[in-house]
Amino acid sequence: MYTQKKPIENTHIVRERDRQRFRELLAVLSLGIPIGLFLLLFTWQNLEVIRLGREATRLQKSLKDIEVEHKTLQLELDRMTSFETVETKAKTLGFEATDPKAIVIVDTKAEGRRQKAEGRTTEASAP
Repeated sequence: MYTQKKPIENTHIVRERDRQRFRELLAVLSLGIPIGLFLLLFTWQNLEVIRLGREATRLQKSLKDIEVEHKTLQLELDRMTSFETVETKAKTLGFEATDPKAIVIVDTKAEGRRQKAEGRTTEASAP
């Protein structure tokens, strides 16, 4: 009726690896890792598309704002350089209209061509 406890010494027992379970683990990992990497790449790609879409929208809005500002500045430039505006500003500063016969227009390109042509004729007549 009474049992005596006997100490069990199992230090000499060595646990063997379950080769079947190890193969199953390798099979699961060989399928799971590529699938996990694919899902990670797919998620990253979608997040990048969303980020680029937001960036494109922001750039389009910026382009519209710049175009509106350009049109406004172009209108202001046209208004400021119009003949009537320049004429009234000149009159307020005390300028007077000039006689068109007194205006001399100097064309430096034409002057240079004329001097070259004269130089050629003098060189041709020199020998």
